[in-house]
Amino acid sequence: MQQVVVWEGDTAHGHYEVVDALYDGRLARVLYSGDRQAAQSGLAKDGGSDLLFDYNQRLLELVLGVLPKTVLLIGGGVGTLAKAMVDTVPGIRVDMVEPDEFLTRLAYDYFDLPVDERLTIFHTDGRTFLRDHVARYDMILVDAFMHTTIPKDLKTVEAFRAFANHLQPGGVLAMNVISGYYGPGAHVLQRTYAAALQTFGMVDVFLASRGYSLWLPQNFILTAQKGTGRPLRGYVRYEPIKPPEVSPGVAIHDGD
Repeated sequence: MQQVVVWEGDTAHGHYEVVDALYDGRLARVLYSGDRQAAQSGLAKDGGSDLLFDYNQRLLELVLGVLPKTVLLIGGGVGTLAKAMVDTVPGIRVDMVEPDEFLTRLAYDYFDLPVDERLTIFHTDGRTFLRDHVARYDMILVDAFMHTTIPKDLKTVEAFRAFANHLQPGGVLAMNVISGYYGPGAHVLQRTYAAALQTFGMVDVFLASRGYSLWLPQNFILTAQKGTGRPLRGYVRYEPIKPPEVSPGVAIHDGD
C-alpha cells in the first residue's frame, strides 16, 4: 500500500503527520511525531480485534481483566486507547490527560474519537493534573512520552507516591516503559521499577511483544497494585518476566 499523508503540521508541542499506511503488516492510520522518529498513536483499519500497538493491547487486556469503573489515562495522544476502553467496557468513566490540545482536535477529526459523556479530556501535563485534582481511580494508565522518553517527572519516587494517592484501595497502576532489559539501555526500566517499589508492595513487569531481543529497547508494561495481590498475569497475553535486580538507590527523585 502506498503511504498517504492525510494531515501534516505543527502544534505547540511539535511536528506531526497523520499517515495512512501499512504498519507492522496491518492497514492503519498512524500519528507520527518529529521527522517520523516515532509512531505516537495508531488506529488499525483492517477490522482486526487487537489494537494496532502491542503495548496498547496489553493495557487494554489489563482493563478488561480488572474491569475498573474509573480510569485515569495520563498521555492520551489521539485517544486510541481511551476510545477502545469506552467502546468495550460498559459503564466505564475515563479521564484522559493530554497536554497538546491540538492532538485532541486530530483525534476527533482523524482517529474516530467519540464524543461521549464517559470520556473527559484535560489539557495539562500528568503531574500538574495529579497536583490539582483530588479524585481517586480504580486504575491509572500511564502512556506519556516525549518521542521515546517518559517525562522525568512521571517516573520518580514522588511520581509513584502521587499515583498511589490517586488510586482507590485495591487500585492498579499500569505504565508503558520503553527500555532495554539487559545492557546499557536497561537503566530506564531499572530506575522506574525501583521507584515503583518505594511505594507499592507488588510490582510486576510484562513483555508487550514477543520476538525482540531483551538487549534491545522495546515496550514493557510495569504494573503496581495498591494493597492487593490479584493475579494480573491471568489478564495479560504474555507472562510477567523476572523484574530487574535493583537497589533503592537506583530510583530517581524529583530533585535529581
